[in-house]
Amino acid sequence: MPDNRDSEKALADIDRRLKALNETATDPTYGEHSAGKGFGVASMMWLAFNIVSDLIAGVVCGLGIGYGLDAWLGTRPAFIAVFLCFGCAAGILNAVRFVQRYNRKQSERLNSKTGETTVKQD
Repeated sequence: MPDNRDSEKALADIDRRLKALNETATDPTYGEHSAGKGFGVASMMWLAFNIVSDLIAGVVCGLGIGYGLDAWLGTRPAFIAVFLCFGCAAGILNAVRFVQRYNRKQSERLNSKTGETTVKQD
């Protein structure tokens, strides 16, 4: 038979978390969060700029390395094509990593408001 103190503790914890969720749900900007309206235009522009700059940096670096190797070895356009593909892949990988970090920070921020704890996944 479970201990009454443990049950009362668990119920108090659930009650505290429900109150925090209700406060968050009644927040007027909470529903706008998923639509992007709660962050503001500047914040969304910052997010888009970071993603696009990761993609462009990968492509430019790949093209630069490929062009340099082709000019040095005289094998145009073999290395340009190869390193352009590598640059695109690196840019996409960096953009995905950035979005994952951003989402993790946003969920941690939301969890800190509700009092929940999460297990770090890496």
